[in-house]
Amino acid sequence: MTIDAYSYPPCGTNKKIKFYCPDMIADIEKIERMLQGEQRVACLEFVRKLLEKYPNHSVPLYYNAVLNLQLSDEQHAEAAVNLFLEHHPDNPAAHALKATLEAALGKGDSAIDELQTSLEKTEERLHPSLYDAFGAVGQMLLMTGKVLGARSHFTLQSNLAPEDDNMPMQMLMRLNHAPEIPIFLKQDLSLAECPADFPRKEEFNKALQDAAQGLWRRGLAQFEELRAGAPRNPAILENIASLQFSLGQDDTAAKTLHTYAVAEQRADFEAATEAEALAKALTDQEEEQIDVVNASMPIKEMEQLLEKLRVDERAEYLPIDLSQLGTEDTPPPRAAYLLLDKARTASDADLTLDTISSVLGEVLVFGKETDRAARVEFTSAKGPRFDQAIELLKEICGDTIEPTVEEHVQGRIFALQDLMNWQWRLPDDIKPETRSRLMAEKRSEIILEQWVNFPLKTLNGKSPLEASKDADLRLPLAAEVLTLEMVGQQEKWKFDFGKLREKLNLPGGGLLPLEGLDVVSLPITRLHRVPAAQLSDQDLVQAYGRSVIRGLNKAVEHFAHELLNRDSLKDQIDRAQLYGELARTAPESDEALDYLQKAQAEAIAQGQSPGLWMVAELSMRFERREMMEAQQLMQTLMSKHAQEPQTAQALFGVLQRFGLITPDGRMAGGMPAGGPPAGGPPPEAAGGLWTPDAPAAPPAAPSPQAPPAGGGEEKKSGLWLPGMD
Repeated sequence: MTIDAYSYPPCGTNKKIKFYCPDMIADIEKIERMLQGEQRVACLEFVRKLLEKYPNHSVPLYYNAVLNLQLSDEQHAEAAVNLFLEHHPDNPAAHALKATLEAALGKGDSAIDELQTSLEKTEERLHPSLYDAFGAVGQMLLMTGKVLGARSHFTLQSNLAPEDDNMPMQMLMRLNHAPEIPIFLKQDLSLAECPADFPRKEEFNKALQDAAQGLWRRGLAQFEELRAGAPRNPAILENIASLQFSLGQDDTAAKTLHTYAVAEQRADFEAATEAEALAKALTDQEEEQIDVVNASMPIKEMEQLLEKLRVDERAEYLPIDLSQLGTEDTPPPRAAYLLLDKARTASDADLTLDTISSVLGEVLVFGKETDRAARVEFTSAKGPRFDQAIELLKEICGDTIEPTVEEHVQGRIFALQDLMNWQWRLPDDIKPETRSRLMAEKRSEIILEQWVNFPLKTLNGKSPLEASKDADLRLPLAAEVLTLEMVGQQEKWKFDFGKLREKLNLPGGGLLPLEGLDVVSLPITRLHRVPAAQLSDQDLVQAYGRSVIRGLNKAVEHFAHELLNRDSLKDQIDRAQLYGELARTAPESDEALDYLQKAQAEAIAQGQSPGLWMVAELSMRFERREMMEAQQLMQTLMSKHAQEPQTAQALFGVLQRFGLITPDGRMAGGMPAGGPPAGGPPPEAAGGLWTPDAPAAPPAAPSPQAPPAGGGEEKKSGLWLPGMD
């Protein structure tokens, strides 16, 4: 590249080359050419020679630090960055490189401090190394679970991104669509404007201006100074919490947010509830836990035991590969069963919650080993039905086993998690509408009858029903309900939370008043409550867009249906895409298939290819192991849509995902992975409650492919939809 004498050198100084390093023009040009040619090792050698000539100059020191960072030599990179910083402590590029290094080393607080120092020392131009540092620090925050801080860094980086770099936006989209991240952490942090009656308005607005420019540390210090004179001012508290989150100070921010919620609850109870729920989501909760227990009983007569298990319909045989259950020290079991509380109903006729078979746990039968007698093992969480399950198993096995029970704790789960999850064995011919109805009834029963009576430490050990009679617990109770509602939205629960709020004497939850409603700035936790039918076309499109971007299932469904009903938007929207989003948010696979077929029909009506939507349906057919339908789709795709590049690429991805082709394109053969065992579909499972102590993805939503009780990884959906790659 050609270096202009009147341009700025790459090292971060604000002096132009002509006045700062005119003798280095040729050297800089050579270095840049070598970097463009990715000759980093040779370039570093050249830079080292330049350093001998100009030992303390920022230009070779900068290149020395950059190259060592790029070559991933931790020891040399640290020495090079520190050398640059030692000789040029006021250079923003030196601090930005130090921030990148510290982020790579996992030194979170130091990385954030260095990045803020770099910003504070930037006078005119934002150095490119600062842009890179935002991404590095954002990645580090994400890896340490500080999602809101990561969002802030990626958002600012996205605002600064050149046209050819969409990586920051991609990171934000991944955060928005990650199912394991609670909805509260998908909301962009905001800064409150200065209240009209606040006396120190000039100082407030100066702090606000600095914070808006990414000078979060400086802005935080200014707001903290203002807080000293107004300790319960909601606007100041809200801004302090936002900046603390941006700086990765989650624990401190959660406490500030709680203080804000308490101060704001009388003026705006809904905003206070949302703040309290976010603070709760980021605070370690020592909720009650229960053991997951393996109960072992010696076997006296193996063949008689196996016969009793075979004929009793409360023990359902699992036709699985038992060899996978063995270890180096323990041979695999001889048989595996699900223990049911009652025999499975053969038909869904007149099926009710009382007649459904529930899974109590998993039973494994082990033969005699060298140092251990033959035994039957039962594994389950030691919840309210554990003793009932043990007695039932003893009844089934009779005198073929010893009555003595030896228990071994295999792990622990939250008692609330055990309450909110259940597993059923439904009839093989159950109708989708019957299953959907029963799921909704069970969900309602658990929440309205059991959850409301469950003691919670966030409610001082009281149950929600007890807390509803305590005015001091009204705010934390509302936060608990909102948290549960947001879990339900992510997990696609069919439940009216208005009934729960009514039972607990809590306000909110209904449709929002249209007057003064701004769908662009409305908190995402309220979007599903917007009166869609009353919105203008523009506001409806914006509300739908926000819902899709944040992955808000209930809100997407809410707005998509209204968009499909708007004649004024019929020719302005992609109706096929709307049906595709409805398929993505559908709680039942039959409903999702119906929407995918409607998407195909709409694509054809709009003069477009239905190929991508057919691939999406193929993905679901594989997931449901409907191979005849899948084969028909494959034939149509290969004969009519194989020449469409996007369809062909999507089809390749789905076939590879299900193991039908290898990464190099060869046919692998065999059936797609997953699906029910040969004896019929596995138990229905439902539930999902995220807690701060369980940051992994919540338990699967109602799914016909959930794992049996007692073990196994969560079943991942194989459904592919256009736009997911």
